[in-house]
Amino acid sequence: MDDANRTRWIRVLRNLRPNQPPPEGLYVEPRHGCAAAIVDDFLVDPVACRKFLLIGATGGGKSSELREIARRLRDQATLVTIDLDASGINATSVSAFDLLYISAVQLLRMVPQKEAEPLFDKLRKRYAGDEAQELGDLKTAWGGLSQFAEAGGGVATAMGVAAAAAGVDLGDAATGTAAVLSLGGNLMGQMGAGLRLRSQSSGVVAETSPMGRSLQEVCVEIARACRKSNPLPLCVLIDGLEKMNGEAGERFRQVFEQTRLLADTQWTAVIASPPCTLTETNSAAGRGYLTRPVWGFGPDDFERLKTLLERRLFEAEVDLERDVEAGQLFRIAEQSGGLPRLAVQIAYESVKTALLSKSPTLTAAHTDAGIQTIAQQLGLGLNAEHLRILSAVRARGLLPEAEKAATLFADGRILAHPPVPPSPMPRFVVHPLLAGDVALFDQRNTLERLPGA
Repeated sequence: MDDANRTRWIRVLRNLRPNQPPPEGLYVEPRHGCAAAIVDDFLVDPVACRKFLLIGATGGGKSSELREIARRLRDQATLVTIDLDASGINATSVSAFDLLYISAVQLLRMVPQKEAEPLFDKLRKRYAGDEAQELGDLKTAWGGLSQFAEAGGGVATAMGVAAAAAGVDLGDAATGTAAVLSLGGNLMGQMGAGLRLRSQSSGVVAETSPMGRSLQEVCVEIARACRKSNPLPLCVLIDGLEKMNGEAGERFRQVFEQTRLLADTQWTAVIASPPCTLTETNSAAGRGYLTRPVWGFGPDDFERLKTLLERRLFEAEVDLERDVEAGQLFRIAEQSGGLPRLAVQIAYESVKTALLSKSPTLTAAHTDAGIQTIAQQLGLGLNAEHLRILSAVRARGLLPEAEKAATLFADGRILAHPPVPPSPMPRFVVHPLLAGDVALFDQRNTLERLPGA
């Protein structure tokens, strides 16, 4: 492989970052996407202060939809974005009380500093009480709270900035290969230093409690100050809550059902919520939230997922006819089960294999290797009980009541597809990379039940 081919594959790897939403120009709208519908709902009555919850599988594209909403609204609203992951905020412990404080801190960016500083002083006292001074000043708070990454500079720019911070020269082909393979898809994780929150857990703070009313009052003042300086309606977008793991159901209830602190705010909000919202019933709709599913790219949408991959390769100056064997990108889309994050992971592993084997072309053998790598990741930790659950999903298209079934969905071993009218219920299926093993498990069980077996 010559230097030109090596450099080209390195550029592709820079564009295949599964844990980062696509920059502007690389987004592909899913057939069942919700960004356009949410923007339409917002524009119908921009001052209605609706609260939207994006629900869906991990890796299904909620972050991408959030950023597409931000792009579509940037000339229609005063946008405030919050990336909890990049801010170093632990989603497993953050409460509605914390999220209200975090939202207010970010809204203060929209207020002239001479007005913002006294408002922040009042805000931190209402939020943290005796701990207020430990939260630092307003600049400290802003420094620890990350917004969505700017999309205009593209993937290569973002990777270059992060690599420079790590002391890596991506301009050199050989060094660049090592940099991409070792730093992988999370170079931007260095950007957030972490926002200081109160050390004592606030738990569930009711909107009618003294603590809740006190914080709400200063948030009303902050929203008023924002509107005075910014004529467009306020919209806050929050990403990162899906990292609530095993306790996601209870944490969801605490944040969105047991208090209206976030639902009663004087701004529109769009929040990416944890995947438990598709595996457990909830009463968020009765508490002021509008739920909007994010389905990813289902079995009727693999062509669009293939387009998503094509754009990332084309942006890296890959000739799709010359450099990629026919059918390989569709195979990746199909084997990902429609989850964009998983498709990008498979593509990354496939391209990495082509790079390391010094091949100028992405071939079926490289795709096989990428698919096998991700399949093995999905197979880790599975036992007989998991296979019985997956077998039941395969047979019925429903999620069993077992707690482990919800975990298998949250971990990507089970997929959710949109309802087929007139049914209002989602359809659950086994991930295609595990389907063969589940079918073999069923065959063995059938043989064991036959007479004389």
